[in-house]
Amino acid sequence: MNFFRKLNKELKDQKLFRDNWFLVLLFLLVSGIVFLIVWSVTHIHATDIDVPIRFTSLTNFDELGKWYQLYEIPVIAILVSVINVFFAALLHKKNRIISTFLIITALMVVVLAIAILLGFTAIKYGS
Repeated sequence: MNFFRKLNKELKDQKLFRDNWFLVLLFLLVSGIVFLIVWSVTHIHATDIDVPIRFTSLTNFDELGKWYQLYEIPVIAILVSVINVFFAALLHKKNRIISTFLIITALMVVVLAIAILLGFTAIKYGS
């Protein structure tokens, strides 16, 4: 029980958990990641045909691949988010602005990943 009191005291003493901007941005980031995971699991299905996995404004859908390659989008977004949150928490005591910008960058990556994934999974392939 003493361990939990000590851990609770250490967490309350950190300024990171009293920074409302950081907490709101972190909540939005986690919500976006949860949406990304749920959408991926419910909308990416195994299919025998190749699906579009890359889009450019010049040539539209210009690369086809296996259905499971669509999982790269949320994995990359989650990795970028975890790395940015780690560095944001690490740098929060030294520079609050850089910490906030790191969280905002991670949030923008997740929003972009959601938009890309929605575009690629809006069509039911092979159904």
